[in-house]
Amino acid sequence: MELVFSKMTEDDVSHVFEIENELLGSASYPKIFDTISNEKLNYYVLKNEQEVIGFIEILIISPECELYDIAVKKEFQGRGYSKILMDNLLKIAKENSVATIFLEVNSINYKAINLYKKYGFNEYSVRKNYYGENDAILMKLDL
Repeated sequence: MELVFSKMTEDDVSHVFEIENELLGSASYPKIFDTISNEKLNYYVLKNEQEVIGFIEILIISPECELYDIAVKKEFQGRGYSKILMDNLLKIAKENSVATIFLEVNSINYKAINLYKKYGFNEYSVRKNYYGENDAILMKLDL
């Protein structure tokens, strides 16, 4: 099984929309589609043959990058695909002379927090009750 990581194309939009809607519940098809022509805000997908199994959404304004979303389709979770997405995020950041990657994560999303910590992200602030009763943890990684 060959995995391919690439910038999202028009053919990928509906798959990304489905994954984002399934996992995050807040997908906007027009917003996702519009990123295809955006130079700074981009989706990158991880495909297993022709099926999109995960994606990242990032905003690059060098020397900074913000990771907005990282998601792996439920049926593919727990297989190391988020690590592949994160490895490619770091590669893209280096190619774009990014010095710092920022992100925000729900304080109860322990899997994501642990993943980010494994990559060296550190907490630098908290937004109290940002997600209703849950806090938002702000993290960053200096490259």
